[in-house]
This record gives sequence, C-alpha cells and structure tokens, in this order.
Amino acid sequence: MFVFKFEKLLKIKAKLLDEKRLQIARFDAKIKEKESEKRRLVSENNQRRERIFEILTSERPDSKMIMFLNENVEKTDVAIKVVDFEIEMLKKEKEKLIKESAELLKEKKKLERLKEKKLEEFKEEISKKEMRFLDEIASVKTASKLING
Repeated sequence: MFVFKFEKLLKIKAKLLDEKRLQIARFDAKIKEKESEKRRLVSENNQRRERIFEILTSERPDSKMIMFLNENVEKTDVAIKVVDFEIEMLKKEKEKLIKESAELLKEKKKLERLKEKKLEEFKEEISKKEMRFLDEIASVKTASKLING
C-alpha cells in the first residue's frame, strides 16, 4: 500500500492556501466597502458644494450657512483622504496575501509532483516484484517438468 510520507504537510499547505484565499476574499469585501463609503462621501460633498453655489447665487446669501457647509466639505475631504489611505493599506495587505498564496501554491504543487513521482516509483517497484514472483513460479514449473520428465 502506497503511503506518501509528506501527506500531512501537503494537507497543511492546502489548508493554509484555503485560509489565505478566504482572507483575500475578506480583504476584497473590505475594499469594496471602503470604496462605497468613499463614493458616498464624495457624493455628499458634491451636494454640499451645489448647495453652497445655490446660496451664493441667491438674492440674499446666508453667510453662516455657507460657512457651515464649507466646514462640512472640508471635514468630509479629510474623511475621504482617510478612506483613501485605508483603501491603499487594504490593497497592500491583499497583495501581500496574494504573494504568500502564490508561494504556498508553488510549495503545494512541488509536493503534489513529488507525491506523483513517488507513486509512480511505488507502482514500478510493485510491478518488478510481481514480475520476479511470476518468474520464480515459471522457474519452479520448468524445474518441476524437467525433474518429472
């Protein structure tokens, strides 16, 4: 019976690879969430800017409302920069995980090729043993015929 001595290691590599893939998927979800948040913030800021323009072009501009909206625009611009930074950090971490996954995949493939090679060697050895056994049976039959004449 064939037993690959690195089978446990192969299973560990496969499990680690699956875990890395799950982590990558989680990072993708977080990135999409942050990108959605950024779009929402940009949209809110655009609406505030439009409102500021409307107030400025009105007959009686309300300076307090303009200052209030402008402060909100500035705060939201800062929040957008923070979200951009978070997105970049998530993307860098995702790239790191992708590289680690690629390395794990290479190691797993090497182990799988080694397993295939060892299985072929095992099959060849079994085949040789069977041939020797059959040769011995043939030799015994031939010797038996010669003796019994």
